[in-house]
Amino acid sequence: MRIRFYLHAALWCALLAIFIALSFRDVARAVVENKIGPINPNHSTDAYLDGLTHVRNGSDLFARWIDNLPRDKSIAIVVDAQSSPSKFLGMVIAYLSWPRDVKTIAVTPATYARELSQIKESSTSAAVFCALKPPVWIKKKTDFGSNIVFVPAESLTPPQ
Repeated sequence: MRIRFYLHAALWCALLAIFIALSFRDVARAVVENKIGPINPNHSTDAYLDGLTHVRNGSDLFARWIDNLPRDKSIAIVVDAQSSPSKFLGMVIAYLSWPRDVKTIAVTPATYARELSQIKESSTSAAVFCALKPPVWIKKKTDFGSNIVFVPAESLTPPQ
């Protein structure tokens, strides 16, 4: 019985030694290349925003923009229902907007004007157009990189 215990322990020690020997080279290379270091909490969302809008540190910039909006109103996120990058960008913006209330509005060319007219200024602080051009009559807007446009809610009502 005692020999069985020692053989079992020796097997697990040998397996651990093999694991350390095989992984040592990869771990050492990562340490030398400085891949191990401080953790950026916005690493993935910054990478998404950089890839889709060409904005570096986009998560922090978006957080600064959103801090200027009233907390009691929602944010309308307008996405193209037929475009996967637009919908994905809308999801990233919704994620970064937390804990604020967001309403994602998926539009098509046929429903674009009707959906925008249903956004109420009284309950919405702003609209974010994701990979979608806002209507030409909107004058007050802020571009956030190449694919995001911020529009205050008061600018969403079409001129008469």
